[in-house]
Amino acid sequence: MKMPATKKERMLMFALGGVVGVVVLIGGVLWGVLPLLDGRRAMQSSLVEIGEKLKKAKRELDYAPAIQREADDAVSQMERIRAENILRPILGSYLVGVSEQIESVARSTQVHIEEIREVGVVNTPAKGKNRSLQEFKSFVVQVNAEASFAAIFQFLQKMEERNPFFCVNEIGISSQSDSPEKQRLTVRMEWPIEPKTEGAKGGGL
Repeated sequence: MKMPATKKERMLMFALGGVVGVVVLIGGVLWGVLPLLDGRRAMQSSLVEIGEKLKKAKRELDYAPAIQREADDAVSQMERIRAENILRPILGSYLVGVSEQIESVARSTQVHIEEIREVGVVNTPAKGKNRSLQEFKSFVVQVNAEASFAAIFQFLQKMEERNPFFCVNEIGISSQSDSPEKQRLTVRMEWPIEPKTEGAKGGGL
């Protein structure tokens, strides 16, 4: 490249070159460095987000065994409740097992049982939109008996202790003029059953 002949022209050329250099430098910053910095910031942000997700996943993995144990415990409790508290037929009849249970508790509490009459199987009422209890039904009997107030109270308390899902839905207690120390008891009792067990042979309470 031929240099200008005069000093003024050479200064002009250097100034123009400087301006071009500045423009090139600014262009490089705008189109090269800044996008690179933005990309780096985006990458750092992504790495932070990925790190948080990994921490959350690790916490969930750490909690997973405990959650599984709780789920297993809940299933075990449900199975135990079904085995111990859900009424099952004996020789195809719920009344056999229920009568044995009532008479056993009555003997231990000095309650004289006069009659145990089967009312039948009824649907378990669902509360609101909760239909989960409709899998179960209730077996109902009516019991007529005679005992003192204290014996009646103890009788019902022991029945409930024997099966916490046992329910009394109607009760009547009346005095007897010829035997004031004894009261006449009429009570309707319910036990939960599973419809799929109806008609099954064997089993027990």
